[in-house]
Amino acid sequence: MTTRKTTKSTPEDIAIAFAFTEYSAHRQRIEGDRRKRDRELATSVGIEIGIQREADRRKRREARIWDRGFIVGVIVALACILIGLYSASLAQGASRPAPHAGASTSAQAYPPHWRTWLRIGMCEQPKRGISWHDVKTDKQRLRSIAWKQNYNHSFPGGLGFTRQNWTDFRPHSARNIELMSDASIAQQLWAAERLWRWAERTYPTNGHTAWVCSYVIGWTTADPDDAL
Repeated sequence: MTTRKTTKSTPEDIAIAFAFTEYSAHRQRIEGDRRKRDRELATSVGIEIGIQREADRRKRREARIWDRGFIVGVIVALACILIGLYSASLAQGASRPAPHAGASTSAQAYPPHWRTWLRIGMCEQPKRGISWHDVKTDKQRLRSIAWKQNYNHSFPGGLGFTRQNWTDFRPHSARNIELMSDASIAQQLWAAERLWRWAERTYPTNGHTAWVCSYVIGWTTADPDDAL
């Protein structure tokens, strides 16, 4: 039977083992603290990067919105300018003040260019079933124009006037007549004369453009008699 030898731990061995244990625990604490700091730093940096990215995205969205708004604004402005230029090129009497210096004559006397206005009337508002090409004399034209029509709500009367045209250019004798269709033939003819005179002063040599039918009847100059 062999005898088992036992080794006694000396105080120095115990101290070394204790120191090693303490060192290992210290290393673990340091490593744990470092990992904790790394996690906190990563979280903080990630949050800041996310905030910065969101701010950048917001700036890009705002820039795109501003660009689109600017482009739309430019397009609208150009459209308004073009519409204004086009409107100014036409001698339409609507919404414009009537000329103050108009002919003061009785409602029964026809204006100087009344034969041209008859041709305008035959083109603008012939009576139903009548072709203006088939009417040859002034007397026939007088009877063939729908002077009293108001079924064309926007252009009542016989000369293609808008309601505002009539309000602006009706002669003094018709100042209390609200619709052109309620005026006499002479009053309607004088309204046409007044509109043309105003248009010719405002747009020299283009007064005839107050009526689309001016081209249809062959009137393309500053002289209404050229349409005869």
